[in-house]
Formats: sequence, structure tokens, C-alpha cells
Amino acid sequence: MASCQICGTEILGSARFCRKCGAPVATSVQDFVDTRRFNPDAPFPPTANPATGSGPSPAYVPPQGAYPAAPGSDSLYRTGAVKKPLGRRKAFWLIISLMIFLIMAGTISTYLGRRVIDRANRRAAERVEWNNRRSFTESVKNALGVELGNISDAGYSNIQGVFIDSLTGDDSPAAVAGIQAGDVLMEINGQPVRNSSELAQVMNGLRPGAEVDVKIYRDGEMLTTRLKVADPFFSPPQIEVSPREQGFLGVRDIGSRRRVPGTNKWGVEIGRPVDNGPADLAGLQSGDIVTEFDGHAIRTRNEFGRRIRATKPRTKVTVKFYRGSAEMTTELIVGHRD
Repeated sequence: MASCQICGTEILGSARFCRKCGAPVATSVQDFVDTRRFNPDAPFPPTANPATGSGPSPAYVPPQGAYPAAPGSDSLYRTGAVKKPLGRRKAFWLIISLMIFLIMAGTISTYLGRRVIDRANRRAAERVEWNNRRSFTESVKNALGVELGNISDAGYSNIQGVFIDSLTGDDSPAAVAGIQAGDVLMEINGQPVRNSSELAQVMNGLRPGAEVDVKIYRDGEMLTTRLKVADPFFSPPQIEVSPREQGFLGVRDIGSRRRVPGTNKWGVEIGRPVDNGPADLAGLQSGDIVTEFDGHAIRTRNEFGRRIRATKPRTKVTVKFYRGSAEMTTELIVGHRD
């Protein structure tokens, strides 16, 4: 009885391999000794076939089902035609496609989200800036009783300060202190106010009711006055005046601020008067520069309009103006708006 040379297991019948360790079973002495040929040109001798006892040994082919497939294995490891794992490939590429889609979707959503957030932040910043500007403007109107303008548009290219475009009323803190529209604020309470930012800083340190010194620039001169600061958070009551009770001058256009030729005085140039209107009947002409209306200095367009509207209809007023370099005076009766 033959046995395996490796593990010693008994070899059954004509088996060529050990059923336990799989080692090949030698059939003759020639299987253990390398063949050495003395004559390389001589033909190989035939080898006996152990199965038949004669003829050359064919290549060993294991019989069908000699090695059964392991439990759980698929047809890929079985004898016969090899099938490709198409299901696994489809699942693999499906997962890859899904990952690419998720990455692209995440990138796009992140980009759009950033755009939306940036736009929202920009709008919020603009809203905050507008609210701050509005809050500052309201604080100046309430505390000082003035409305500010652009100093570069006022013709003061070499003056640093805050330009007063108009007063809020004849009883405002600025009006009581003798400040006029067209003046330039240069200093408040000993601190320079060269721009709106410095004015805001100065006002933050002022308390309602405090009396402070104010330096202003007017028609080439530096003047000093004393102003009583009002509450910046309290808006004084405004009297509602119907358009029918507002004054009417009868000028098609109130022009811009103009310097009187040959002087340091400023006024407002008027456009063409309306035919048979108050200005036309008083002899005013297009191009005249009005410097005084009803005893009040006129040096800005907005202040001129405020003075006209504040005058009751059918009131007689005195108007001073320049025609060329000549100063002239006239009287007119203020009309009413239709």
C-alpha cells in the first residue's frame, strides 16, 4: 500500500496527488531523480502509462467534480466558462458616480450659499451705514437745528469744515445763536470739526443743555458765538402747514448758490419769473442774485425755499438782490400755492 512521502497519508488506487496535503505521488523512481542524458541528440524513450501500462503518459486532467467548490463561492471559481462579475462593476461605477454627484452638488451649493451670504452681508452693511447716516443726520438736526450740505458744492474748496445748508426753524439752537445757512462750522467746544466724522465725535461728548462756543466761517470772516445744545434724541414738534397756506414767489426755478461779483457775499440766483407772478410784478429778472428775503440772509437754495414756504400768503416782504454788481431792493406781496 503506497503512502504520501510528505504527510504519510495512505494513497488510494491510482491517485496522483495526496488527498490530505495535495503533494504529488511518485509512480516510479524516475519521478524522484532528474534525468541525465548522455546523448542529447537521442530521442526520449517512451514512458509507460500507469493507467494502461503502455504508451506515453498524457497530461493529467482532473475528472469533473474531483475538487468541489467551497461553500459560498460563485461560478467564477468553478470548472467551465468564466463569467465576469458585471454586477460588481455596475455597483462600483454607481458608487463612483454618486460620489462625484455629491461632491459637485456640495461645491455648487457652497458657492451659491456664499453668494447669498455675501449679498446678505453687503445689504446688511449698507442698511447699517444708511441707518447710521440717518441717525447722525437726525441727531444734528435735533441737537443743533441745522441740516448739513456738501462743502465742495458750496464753493469753499480751500476751507475745511462742515457746511450748513439750511436751518430747521427760526427757534432752533443754531438760529438762536445767530448761525445762518451758508455758514461753515469750524470748531465746537474748542474741538475742530473739519468733516462730518469729527462733528459726530464732538457731539458724542456733548450733553443736552450744555452751552458751548462755536466758531464759524462766514463770507471770509471767522465769527464766534455761543450755542445751547438740544437733545439729539428728541425731535421738536413741527407745525403742519397746508400747501394753500405756504408762500409762493412765482419763479420757475430757484437756481444754485452764487457769489456776488467783486465781493465775498453769497446769494441765490433765480430763474425766469412766472408772468404776472409776485416776483415778476416786483421787477425781479432771471439771473438776479437774491441775498436777503424779509430780513433774513439768503445764501443757499434750500434756505431760500424754506423762507418762501414759511411766509404766509399776501404778506408784504422786502427783497434785496444784486443785478450784476449793483445792489437793489424791492418789495413784493407773497402769493399762495394753487
